[in-house]
Amino acid sequence: MHAALPTLYRSLARHRLYAILNIGGLALGVAVFLVLFLFVRFETGYDRVLPGWERVWKVERSIQFPGNPRFQIPSSPELLAQLKAAFPGLVGVRMTPYDTATVLTGQRSATARLALVDAGYFRIFPSPVLEGDIASTLARPDGIVVTHMVAETYFGRASALGRTLTVARDGKPAVYRIGAVIANLPANTTYVSDLFAAMPARPAADEQSAGYGVTTFLALPDAASADRIATFIRRHPDPGFNADSIKFLTEDITPLADLHLADRRSRTVVTVLGTVGAVALLLAMLNYVNLATARAGMRAREIAMRKVLGATRGMLVVQLLGEALVAVTLSALVGLTLAEIALPFVNAIGGAGLTLVYWGARSILPALAALVVLVTLLAGFYPAFVISRFQPAAVLAAAQTPGGDRTGARVRKALVVLQFAIATSLMIGTAVLVAQARHVQNADIGFGRDGLILVNGFGDRALDPAQRTELATAIRAIPGVAAVTTSGIVPGGGSFAISKMHRAGATGDPPMIVQGTVGDAFFETYRARLIAGRLFDPARFALDIGNGEKDPPARLPNVILNRTAVRRLGFARPADAIDQVVARDAGAVRIVGVVDDMRFGTPRDPVDALAYSYRPDGGYRSVQVVRTAGDAAPILARIETLWHRIAPAVPPAAVTVDQKLYESFYRQDVQRSRLFMIGAVLAIAIGCIGLYGLAAFDTARRVKEIGIRKTLGASTTDVLRLLIGQFLRPVLIATMIAVPLAYYAMEHWLAGFDDRVALSPWLFVGAVMLAASIAVATILGQTLRIARSEPARALRYQ
Repeated sequence: MHAALPTLYRSLARHRLYAILNIGGLALGVAVFLVLFLFVRFETGYDRVLPGWERVWKVERSIQFPGNPRFQIPSSPELLAQLKAAFPGLVGVRMTPYDTATVLTGQRSATARLALVDAGYFRIFPSPVLEGDIASTLARPDGIVVTHMVAETYFGRASALGRTLTVARDGKPAVYRIGAVIANLPANTTYVSDLFAAMPARPAADEQSAGYGVTTFLALPDAASADRIATFIRRHPDPGFNADSIKFLTEDITPLADLHLADRRSRTVVTVLGTVGAVALLLAMLNYVNLATARAGMRAREIAMRKVLGATRGMLVVQLLGEALVAVTLSALVGLTLAEIALPFVNAIGGAGLTLVYWGARSILPALAALVVLVTLLAGFYPAFVISRFQPAAVLAAAQTPGGDRTGARVRKALVVLQFAIATSLMIGTAVLVAQARHVQNADIGFGRDGLILVNGFGDRALDPAQRTELATAIRAIPGVAAVTTSGIVPGGGSFAISKMHRAGATGDPPMIVQGTVGDAFFETYRARLIAGRLFDPARFALDIGNGEKDPPARLPNVILNRTAVRRLGFARPADAIDQVVARDAGAVRIVGVVDDMRFGTPRDPVDALAYSYRPDGGYRSVQVVRTAGDAAPILARIETLWHRIAPAVPPAAVTVDQKLYESFYRQDVQRSRLFMIGAVLAIAIGCIGLYGLAAFDTARRVKEIGIRKTLGASTTDVLRLLIGQFLRPVLIATMIAVPLAYYAMEHWLAGFDDRVALSPWLFVGAVMLAASIAVATILGQTLRIARSEPARALRYQ
């Protein structure tokens, strides 16, 4: 190693271009790999930061009706007691999350996450206690545990113990006394909350009717115990489900650490991003091999003299590997610095919380050391093998130095093909990801989302009727408000039910149709497209008003269906459904209109089959929707100002529909596509660095050949065409490999979207042309310089 240092220094100082390309390219590859390695470790490490995570299992329960997506539903409050009776000694806890609890402070309010938990919750989910005692706090009905962030937000640096917080859930304020402060929960934790209070022995009746259940966690010693409990749960289904629904119910238990990436699509994205990091590092290693073997001839006489003076081939291999180790270590340190600089930017655009930890259990240093050794062996062994095999007599007797042998040239061309096949595939993948991200954010989703504002606080039960009326009147009077409506179902979720609907004469199982409630001018406010029949008009048609219960047989309330519901019910055309009576549960309804599908959910899943019913107040826990005539931002600010004046104790929770859809369905895809794009661009840049280096060394080696060609009459254009053609040949071969691979990969990825962009041939043509253009631009400077050189000077070149 000590001999490698001065040798490497002299080599790098003499050939600065080589130093910049080799160490810089390798450092860039290490930086990309480190950042994406941190991302993969962050995503796959969810919940593994908790002590005892390997023993924790969650009771999973979901339901999927035919033709509808799968819904995750909570377990019943009685399940844990039932399990403990069947399995004595079983340790388990329950948790009920309230993501929209309200902390009241004077005339202001703020939304917070509240979890009602069993007394033993923190024995399964331990957290460092900064102040107080958790057990005694959760033993009291008015005790509350808060995170350090909450304590600092409301009480500054003063002790929060014994202080009170007024917290409202479902419109019911309660005063809690802080009995313990815990450390902020790690970012990669699935079940996080700001506040923890004791769960009542039995939820109140109105909470049960509101659809609140519990999440049940079990502490189990091994997978065999989990299998026994899962079997018991499946054999004893919840009696709260009727016979028709229970056959669509799935119940199981899942390890806590498997929850975050349970969705196959999320696992695929994480795998792809990890692959991009590995590919960037692989390209950098290929550059090292290519450049090292390409410049082998420059060191031929040095190696020959060392052999003459007694050096064995083994000694030379050790020395050359030592040089590689020093170069890789230097590159790793530079790459680590680049990664540290890039992390804030990556976290901002990727929505991650990545950090470089140097000491402790999650230190990056062991992984970095292993990376250095691996890259040294993989990238340094072949160049060391090539250089050390030179024969002294042949080298010292030769008129020119070796290193341009056919085997080495074929290896370099093969590596260029591999590099640009990877780079072109990444270009195509980046183009498709960007196109899909733009498509889902700008596609026609069946309604005009621009200028729409959701006022979620309108459905808060803390609002009294007088406040709700005053707010509705004040919001309608705001200049720039074009329309206002209320509804239970809204973009991003809302309140809805699912019922069987059956058309007379239809065969087979009746489809399950989502039942949504809407208020005045709902379809006009959303700018929905009517394709058959009419819209609701309760002033003219009394039967447009549903009563919210099962209607008597003599009364057939009117409904409006979307296009998907019409198709599911078996009507050939939307017009055929008008005035038809269909059964719904124990009653029946009449179809008076059909509207085009409105995509309120994720672009990954098909649009729900929907039946709209009219309610004067919009239905249960209805959300107010405001249509603005222009820019929504000033209207949103005016709404919040009015709200704080009229109902200061209730957060307005107002957002634009664009923001709601982005946060609910698009954000993760957009952020991860940005990470992919950055990694892909840098990987392509690394490939271009290698191509530039090869162009520099290969053209320098062919100076005399070019001089002879020009002496014999070749023009600069002829020489330029020859050189560029020879360099582009492996690039074009690479594109023929990359296109089918990229098509297969992108077709597989897009299959996860119901609303997807078409795989246009122009995406592939554009990527191939871009790859060729980058290759030409990369080598043009070197080839142009050699092609324009004077023959006499070229022939004198040594």
